[in-house]
Amino acid sequence: MASSEKTTVFGRPVPTDGVPNLYSGTPVVKWATPEAGIDNLGIHSWDTFAIPGVGEFDVEFDGYVRVVRSEPTESEWAGAEVYTNLIEMKMTGESEELGTITVTLNPTCLSAGQIRNPFDPYAGEGPSAKACRMAVGCLFDMPKLGKTLFNKEPVILTIDDVRSIPPAGAPGKGQIYRMLPLHDMQNPDGEPVGYLTSLRFNMGGYLAPERFA
Repeated sequence: MASSEKTTVFGRPVPTDGVPNLYSGTPVVKWATPEAGIDNLGIHSWDTFAIPGVGEFDVEFDGYVRVVRSEPTESEWAGAEVYTNLIEMKMTGESEELGTITVTLNPTCLSAGQIRNPFDPYAGEGPSAKACRMAVGCLFDMPKLGKTLFNKEPVILTIDDVRSIPPAGAPGKGQIYRMLPLHDMQNPDGEPVGYLTSLRFNMGGYLAPERFA
């Protein structure tokens, strides 16, 4: 689905035509602004779900993401900003109560973000770290519930202290205020059937092409 066909847009579209895929072996250089690319990266996360009438569950996930990056706005690190779109994601986690949960992108959403300089009036000399944020629309397939859940409000993934693009190996967190409502895909206008209450993640390094076959 092209970005122009998305019904929910969480940020600026980034073109993918002609943008090279980058896999394991691609160098990650601190304080450098690489050309546009599609980063094929591992990701690991720890999520907490609250399901009314069922319980609260901590689930550990592992998987991959594919992120397209724009050309940097400047060639020098100090002033450069980069726009990103999450174009593919697949993560799986095991829960005795909820079964094998699979998390993928909601195809109706444009999940988008930015890597930029945070406002810091006390920044000193030399290179300073950037901040990364991504607003994401997800599908949570929960077979033991017999439901696929989705978020109407974006999951905001953030990484601070970004010293390389992509921020491979960096820890991040989901900015969630107490609970993020999750709705049933079969009854999208109904009341939430679950909540995401906590999310931490670690952005992994480049993966081999075989992982995405």
